[in-house]
Amino acid sequence: MISYTLRRFGGIFMVLLLLSMFTFILSRTVPGGPWMQGVEIPQSPEQIEAFKAKYGLDKPLWQQYLVWLRNALTLDFGIPFTAPELTVTQLIFKQLPYSALVGGLAATLAVLLGIALGMIAAAKQNTWIDNLITIYAVGISTIPSFVMAFVLVYFFAAKLRWFPAGGWSGANLKILTLPVVAYALPSTGGVARWTRQCVVEAMSADYVRTAYAKGLRQAGVMSRHVLRNALIPMITNFLPMFPGMMTGSIFIERTFGIPGLGQYFVMSSTNRDYPLVLGITMFWAILIALTYFLTDILYGIIDPRVRLVEKAS
Repeated sequence: MISYTLRRFGGIFMVLLLLSMFTFILSRTVPGGPWMQGVEIPQSPEQIEAFKAKYGLDKPLWQQYLVWLRNALTLDFGIPFTAPELTVTQLIFKQLPYSALVGGLAATLAVLLGIALGMIAAAKQNTWIDNLITIYAVGISTIPSFVMAFVLVYFFAAKLRWFPAGGWSGANLKILTLPVVAYALPSTGGVARWTRQCVVEAMSADYVRTAYAKGLRQAGVMSRHVLRNALIPMITNFLPMFPGMMTGSIFIERTFGIPGLGQYFVMSSTNRDYPLVLGITMFWAILIALTYFLTDILYGIIDPRVRLVEKAS
């Protein structure tokens, strides 16, 4: 188990290293610079050179990267050009709670609703209920979250006036409902389809047929035998949804005026704020990578066959 964990950790470290190199080089080689985007707005060549010297942009690219990497290993991603009173890390953790709240609630809603629909479809497979849920799952998956947001705002905010159209005055049910639902609904389709597939495969196993032969009711078979064994592949698919959604959606945050990481990422990209672009990108990547790492370890604990295959290979 230790060697299995170390191999996974080593692979994740290499992926993060390559991603940091790619993002660093890409952000530095795009034409233009922060002094052309309204950040401190240097007016003369002397001011531009002073700006570069202040932030180390006058050094060779490889040297800039090594300095950044050394600091990043201690989670020091530098000082943002657009908010020099805070470090990048402080700014990320200041805005993260807004994105984490909306994204976490949306991911939870998507998983719970998707699993429920998938299990119903599997239990009623090849019936009109199964067909209806499948049509819903395929259809809802094709709708982008920003389109869903506009539809919900139009009907429930502009027409019915049940909820506010946007703005953030604190976390309460009325403000959270539309962004959470708009963010969650498109994801329920994929969760429902994957759940149905896993449950249908589990239902074809011999132990399920044996349970039915013993006279157990369908509800008992589904909860005690089918869902328990279908959870293994479902965990691998659904856990990574949480950090991905909790780090912010650009469209949802801009539509509803949520001051989360998604909005800051757009602003940092527009302003060529190199430290903030790299910091948010790497923070997101670290969360995703750690989630996959923990998922792999959890998968190996739940199903020892995974470790045996790794050992044999």
